[in-house]
Amino acid sequence: MDDIISRLSEIEDSSQSHVDDAVQKKKEIAAEINARKELWKQDLDAKTKARIAELQESMNLSKEKKISELKQQSEKAFKNLQDMYDTHHDKYVDMLFSNMIKE
Repeated sequence: MDDIISRLSEIEDSSQSHVDDAVQKKKEIAAEINARKELWKQDLDAKTKARIAELQESMNLSKEKKISELKQQSEKAFKNLQDMYDTHHDKYVDMLFSNMIKE
């Protein structure tokens, strides 16, 4: 009987040792997963920031190009108006004066 109790005690000690080993292994795996998750998160953050910077740069270039185009169009329109005024100034003055006198 003592032999059976002794054997059961050994089995219990052995099984407790296996449980303890499993708990320790579980903690190690959880720590490894957390470390990998943190590395993945840092990598994702870096890639996201790089992509945002890339998009901002692209938008800034596009915006500057559009501003330049609008500026050229405005300058061209102003030049056309100025040329028209310079060419037809006397005609405009005469027309204005004629309309003022008629009324």
